[in-house]
Amino acid sequence: MRNNLLIFIILLLTCSLSMAQSHNEEVTVEGSYTPHIKKSERLTQTPDTPKHEFNIPHYEVNTEDFFYSYKIESEPISPIQYKQNGGYDITNNFIKLGLGTRLSPDLIFRHYSDITRRMSLGLGITHNSTWLGMKDYDNAKYMNNAFKLSTTNRFSGFQLHSYINYHYDTYHLNYDNDGDYDYDYDNDSDNDYDGDANTRREIHSLNVKLLANNNQTSYKSLYNEFLLDYSYTGIRGGIQENLAKFKAHLEHSNSWFRKNNGVQTLSADIEADINNISQTLFLISANPYLAFDGEYYNLHLGFRVDAKTNTTSMGGIYPDIKGSLYLFERNFEVYAGLGGKTKINTLKEILTENPFIISDMTKFGEFDYEKTKIDFQGGLNFKALNKISGHAGISYRKIDNHVFYVSSIDQVGAFDIILNNCNIFNFDFDLIYNIREDIKIAASFAFNKYDMIYEECNDSLIDANEEIVNKKAWYKPETEFMLKGIYSMNDNWDFNIAAYVEGKRYALIGYETTEKLKPVCDIQLGCDYNLNDELSFYAEIKNLIHNKYQMYYGYPSYGFQAFLGFKYRF
Repeated sequence: MRNNLLIFIILLLTCSLSMAQSHNEEVTVEGSYTPHIKKSERLTQTPDTPKHEFNIPHYEVNTEDFFYSYKIESEPISPIQYKQNGGYDITNNFIKLGLGTRLSPDLIFRHYSDITRRMSLGLGITHNSTWLGMKDYDNAKYMNNAFKLSTTNRFSGFQLHSYINYHYDTYHLNYDNDGDYDYDYDNDSDNDYDGDANTRREIHSLNVKLLANNNQTSYKSLYNEFLLDYSYTGIRGGIQENLAKFKAHLEHSNSWFRKNNGVQTLSADIEADINNISQTLFLISANPYLAFDGEYYNLHLGFRVDAKTNTTSMGGIYPDIKGSLYLFERNFEVYAGLGGKTKINTLKEILTENPFIISDMTKFGEFDYEKTKIDFQGGLNFKALNKISGHAGISYRKIDNHVFYVSSIDQVGAFDIILNNCNIFNFDFDLIYNIREDIKIAASFAFNKYDMIYEECNDSLIDANEEIVNKKAWYKPETEFMLKGIYSMNDNWDFNIAAYVEGKRYALIGYETTEKLKPVCDIQLGCDYNLNDELSFYAEIKNLIHNKYQMYYGYPSYGFQAFLGFKYRF
């Protein structure tokens, strides 16, 4: 099986390298919260060299549709770092190398080159780790590694993008967890404590992706995209997943109505997912829609049909309706939308969120599907004076089989997965303010309210007290706040500050005890000294106030840590 997979990957690369593209292609760029612009007005520009100025974890406010992504990483701490990013575009040659006070090397390497006139190649390597333990987490060592390879080829009628992403991460389960439940480690033959070897958690993930799209626009012609995506994710000695996806997007635009004002676009998205963990799940969906794009409005009318296997329900039919009204020369947008969907709960997504889940899933009857029966969104986007852009919105989702985590009594230091039904109300507000050319700030706030539905919940991995298990939205914060500021003092000195706060969160210990977790408060500082356009030196302080919060029960933050290193562009 492995040999066949290796041969398949080599053939994909050989095929990609034999064809080609120049790197002079253009990309569409739209602001995060600036009001949406019509397809006919979209701006294009060549990608700029990204600035790697400051890193704190990738926190997001809790809503699928509207959030501000801060490219910061809160201390290279384990659970938050294991992020599976799909596409990978490389636009520069860059190396960042540093070392933290907890023996924490931090490496980023990016290389881009035009191999031929028609083809570009991107290569990326990342590594970060910590090699010292601490009092409340003796075996706190971890390591994250990623290797990414991408090629882009341009032909006369279409472009072909290929990606290979490999992640290898190691963590250690915390067997010194001071839980409030009795557990006899020595008398459990399946969980005999054997030091480093028995606590070690190794996660492998391989992703191979091919994306093809034609070179023409959709106006008075047919535009299409096709995606093939295969992912393997597994815990060494434990559960493994094989996930295959196919996606197709078809689009045709014209001015069928009111020809002098507006464009209409007829589109269809088709997806098919097949997932094998302890059982095989299959999901296919079709989403046709018609969009009306005018000077003062945008209207999106469609529906989504999902069909699935391995469940008593055959799927669902959901509305796909969105509308926007533009005011004040399109500087102000009011929007609303109603939708829904079914998706597979994948091991890849779960390990991205929590790498400390139990490794044996044989007791789990069915991984099952997450079904969002209602997904309502509403709000506004705005910009002003070319200095301020922002977003304020609300959302309401009614979800069956939403994933939560509780401390396991079968595997010490690990977490069971439970699938609960819930209603989620969310309010979020985001603001980006360019005070001056050299000073920029960004802020994000979210309020999340979970209404748990006891009587309709699914069985969990453990036959526990159902009312207690479904009492709260375990580990989900009620409030989230992020503030980030960047100050470029002159050509040589750049300074950064960022703060992240999470409000009330709860953990369930031993299926009996509810524990209120300490609020998260993480403040980071950073500065760069730019010796010239190519070489700079940086210093970072992570977790300035040494707040020992827990992202998951028994897994504390590493506290204060300082980093020194350099960055080199070539």
